Amino acid sequence: MGKGYHSRSPEEFREYLKQIGDKNKKTRWRQIVLLIDLVLVVLIFYIGFRALNPGSFQNRTQSDKQVVDGYPTYLSLSREEDEKFQGYFLFIENNTKNQIQFPNPKWKSEFRIKTKQGVLCFQEEIFWENRTIPPNANGFLYHSVSKEKWKSLVSDCRKEIFDEDASIFRSKFRSLDLGFYSQVLLHSEDRTYTFQIKQKPYR
Repeated sequence: MGKGYHSRSPEEFREYLKQIGDKNKKTRWRQIVLLIDLVLVVLIFYIGFRALNPGSFQNRTQSDKQVVDGYPTYLSLSREEDEKFQGYFLFIENNTKNQIQFPNPKWKSEFRIKTKQGVLCFQEEIFWENRTIPPNANGFLYHSVSKEKWKSLVSDCRKEIFDEDASIFRSKFRSLDLGFYSQVLLHSEDRTYTFQIKQKPYR
């Protein structure tokens, strides 16, 4: 006969069922412990990845930093809510012992909007207001863009900027990939610097 219960005694039968129940409980506990271990491992990898790649799981509001004319510089999105305008800050770090004047008179700057596919939707020249940055301090230049100008763009551009295809039937995962690129191009004497931020659509 195969493995299993062979006794006809009720007491032995009950004991046999109890042993089976104990084995099942141990198996379930082992599965639960393994599942907890797996969740902890995934959590550790997630925390490690976020530490090494800040901004990978969030909507970044600033560009990568670049050194322009010897000064670390980056573009940042203004977080002030405004229905008609969107502001952008060009931050400049003055790590010297002297105050500096910005922008450099020889700079030429422009603002652009591009789709994810690289289609140029909008561009305008930037005229920065002159500012003085004290020694060992951070300063900024500011540019504001009218959203009304974007609303008059061609359909393909408006859809990415304002998410005109939004609906209750669209997958939430699909909406995570939506966005467009705002850029500030700074033409100095020796080269052109491109500061870029991926923005979520306005709604």
